[in-house]
Amino acid sequence: MLGAGSIFAANAADEFQVQPEVRPPATMTVLHHAESVLGRKLVGASGENAGRIIDVLIDETGQVRAVIVEFGGFLGVGSRRIAVAWSDLRFGQDVNSHVVAVDLPREQLSRAPEVKAGQPVVVISAGRPVWNGTEARK
Repeated sequence: MLGAGSIFAANAADEFQVQPEVRPPATMTVLHHAESVLGRKLVGASGENAGRIIDVLIDETGQVRAVIVEFGGFLGVGSRRIAVAWSDLRFGQDVNSHVVAVDLPREQLSRAPEVKAGQPVVVISAGRPVWNGTEARK
C-alpha cells in the first residue's frame, strides 16, 4: 500500500517505483511581540468610543477582511454587532496600546447594517472598496 504524498516514477523497463514526495523545509517566523485584537477597544475618527472588537472575518482565501465590533448599548444591553473593514483599522504605535482606531465617525458607525447570523455580512468602510463576502464594491 502506498502512503500519501508518494510519487510514481517509471524507469526504462517500465517498472514503477515509489519515490517519497520531496517537500521544502518548514519555515519559521519569530514574532517578538504579538497580541490578539479580540477585546480591544475601537475608537472613531474623533477619538470617541466606537465599541469593542469581538471577532475577525476572513474570506474564502483566508485573507482577513473585517472585524466584528460590538457597538453601542450600555454594559452589553442594546448593543449591535457591525462589521468594519480590516484595511480601515489603525493600530497604535505603542506595543502596549490596546486601542484600535478607525477613520469613521460614530454617527456613520451607528448607521452600519447589523451583522446577523445566517445573513450576508455588509462591511462598512471609510470610502474604500468594501468586501461583501464575494466581491469588492464601492
